[in-house]
Amino acid sequence: MKNNTIITAGDRNYLWGIFMMIASLRKNGMDEPVIVGTKNFDDESGAILTAMGDVTLIPLDDFGRSLTCCKPHMMLQAESDYVTWVDSDGYFIGNCSARLIPESPGQIHIRMRSAEEQPQAFAGYTYGEDGHRIPQAILEVWKKNVGGLDSPRIQRSCSACFLSVHRSARPFLEKWHEQMMTVLPATDVGVVDFSLKYYHQLDESVLNSCLAFFPGAPQVAETFRLDKSQEERFIHFIGQPKPWEGWTPRAFRRFDSYVAVAEFARSRNWKLPGPLPYSLKRENRALCALLRYPVSWQYRIAKRMRKWFG
Repeated sequence: MKNNTIITAGDRNYLWGIFMMIASLRKNGMDEPVIVGTKNFDDESGAILTAMGDVTLIPLDDFGRSLTCCKPHMMLQAESDYVTWVDSDGYFIGNCSARLIPESPGQIHIRMRSAEEQPQAFAGYTYGEDGHRIPQAILEVWKKNVGGLDSPRIQRSCSACFLSVHRSARPFLEKWHEQMMTVLPATDVGVVDFSLKYYHQLDESVLNSCLAFFPGAPQVAETFRLDKSQEERFIHFIGQPKPWEGWTPRAFRRFDSYVAVAEFARSRNWKLPGPLPYSLKRENRALCALLRYPVSWQYRIAKRMRKWFG
């Protein structure tokens, strides 16, 4: 049995993203087994993923919350020595197998934000601080809710798009899941809920509360190893649209390497999640470059309209 399992999840709207993430693994010779939490999948959707080899599906149709809150539950399904969560709107460049797991079983391999980046995690909230650390007001609530340590073990928050732990961290994963079920509303509002002052990033906020105050939490690795080499790295597409829908100005620099994943999948004669989107065709590179700003604006306007008018 492989010593690491890759976990991800998504609904039918993210089938292209899940497909491309797994295809990037196989393209780069990464042979880890993959477990996918699925929602609103039909048989054909599942067959498209399992055809890529060593892919197991676990239905989450009864999971009433945002799928971003299923991470620890899904990670607990793995039986390998290590388990690695990967967001389904990301992909790998190069063979990153040796970079996935933490360097020590007592660590969690995860990316901690820099002091300069930290304010973005709490944009929209004012606490009278410089924002380079987790605000003290938030830490106080986290400490009370977790009921563990008196002093936080971290001062800056970590991104939950990728994380990897040893099986000895199962109690930590159980605590993370338990805390989400306790402090977050049992609803699905997406991946962010700005009505929640102390947990607006949902799974990520609760994750960081546990990293800060749960006595059994693994130590955050000093170095995140998936952004240190241009040849071996994990790329996460934040925001909208996703590349299988259209390219944003920020994401477009990944056009060639991401399209190469789609080309690899076609070369293997795998059944695609649907007709190949215009944004994943190499001959459309110039068109995608031209449309990256209008497409991005279109999604921003649509998001604002939904916020204003429901």
